[in-house]
Amino acid sequence: MRVFKGLAIAMVSAWVMAAATPASAVSCAGAPSEVSQQMLAKVNAERKRAGLRPLAFDQKLARAAQGHACDMARRGYFSHNGAGGSTPKTRVKKVGYKTCLTAENISFGWRSVDQVMNDLMHSPKHRQNILRRNVGEIGIGFVPRTGNQGPWWVQVFAKPC
Repeated sequence: MRVFKGLAIAMVSAWVMAAATPASAVSCAGAPSEVSQQMLAKVNAERKRAGLRPLAFDQKLARAAQGHACDMARRGYFSHNGAGGSTPKTRVKKVGYKTCLTAENISFGWRSVDQVMNDLMHSPKHRQNILRRNVGEIGIGFVPRTGNQGPWWVQVFAKPC
């Protein structure tokens, strides 16, 4: 039942975002360090519970994640496909990260790291990204709530080549 609730929330969020108008006064300065630190700690706690090594925070991946979060917020959409048809892998390469494996989680509307992680861990594909054995680094993007929209969250996972 929990998985269906998470999927329903994701579908409703995608529908709401598709109908939303772009937020004009979006703050895209980057995820505050306390948000990034909390998210990294939660991701690594889940990985530790699964017997996996922790992920290292990477600034290039954070730039890719933040860029995508900002683009979604500014243009009023919610998708892994970004402006100009970009994908998680192309966005990561664009910031100069040499990747052999890339994965991405996006979330919308949750107001805290705890809520985001609870939702992602109850979604099989998102959980799989968090618990991928072959990734070693993560970048985190966050755009706060603007008016009646957001916040937008992005986790980018990668294995450097």
